[in-house]
Amino acid sequence: MIKKSVVIVLAAMTILICGWLILGLMSSLDIPSNKNDQFASEQKWQVDQRNDIDSCAKQIIKNQIDLKRANERQISGRAFQTQILALLIIVLQLILIVFVVLIRRKPYSLQKDFLI
Repeated sequence: MIKKSVVIVLAAMTILICGWLILGLMSSLDIPSNKNDQFASEQKWQVDQRNDIDSCAKQIIKNQIDLKRANERQISGRAFQTQILALLIIVLQLILIVFVVLIRRKPYSLQKDFLI
């Protein structure tokens, strides 16, 4: 009985940690990606409209905007993959808990008969 409770407690701790990981990575997701792409395009258009900087500086600023957007996409992709993996671990832990709870231990007298 102690072994079952240890397994259940460890599985519950794993579920809590994975749930915390999923919720913690929600801020890293790029959910309104079309809106963010449009915002980046507007920023580049505003850079093009400026007259106080030369074309070389404009190109550098636009490249920085594109690089920032690409980095945000990569971070979002990694966060999403991590969340999927954490969700899979939660499902496996729930299955483990169900199996541990449903498995009944054989009485000692039956175990003794098998050993002889």
